[in-house]
Amino acid sequence: MNEKDVLKKLKMQLDDAQKTAGNVEQNLAEARNILQAYTRKNTNVRYTNFGEMVLESSKSAERLTEKLRRLSLEVTLDTQKYENYKSDLVLIHGIDIFYQNQILEVTMPVLVPHRKESYTDYLYKPLHTAFQHWCLKRVETNLPVPEYENCTVCFMHLYDKSLPAARVRDHDNCEEKHVLDVIANFFLTSDGGLYLDTYHFTRMGDADGTRIFIMDNSLFPEWISRLCP
Repeated sequence: MNEKDVLKKLKMQLDDAQKTAGNVEQNLAEARNILQAYTRKNTNVRYTNFGEMVLESSKSAERLTEKLRRLSLEVTLDTQKYENYKSDLVLIHGIDIFYQNQILEVTMPVLVPHRKESYTDYLYKPLHTAFQHWCLKRVETNLPVPEYENCTVCFMHLYDKSLPAARVRDHDNCEEKHVLDVIANFFLTSDGGLYLDTYHFTRMGDADGTRIFIMDNSLFPEWISRLCP
């Protein structure tokens, strides 16, 4: 591909990103209008309409982020700068990983998507980057990377207690598969049914989020008894 074709391709990518950015702005404007109508007296607009429009805004924003990530990869020639960029993503997305007493804990400032959600990259790609970054740091400092053969993965779903309780979903509506796929790539011998158990529970908190605990099956009974006496 010659220089002219490269520049043409980059222009098309920028145009596409700008169009997506416009969709974000439009969706946010509609969400604001719905919220204003919702706050007026005698309105028939329901809170769920506002929530749905915010979700659409978020999806468009995530698509914009993905387009810019791909563009960054293409135009960043310095590999070290790009590695630093990926490290910054872990901090930006607020994913924390903590390992103690043979239990791996992952904290994310978002809820696990609904199983019917069509766009889920906003969680899984940053989670993959966070695991990759954490494992590399462990290896560089001569610390072991945990690997589980027969394990239990526990999902603690945290919901903002200041928002309507109707937001709380049934556990079987949470899309755990993609999260488990990412976890398995780094820490599990296998995610088959003979090797992996899952457990879900919900708590109300100060903000939405998800905490994931990964442990050997033998540790689970004592751990859950301490958490839920």
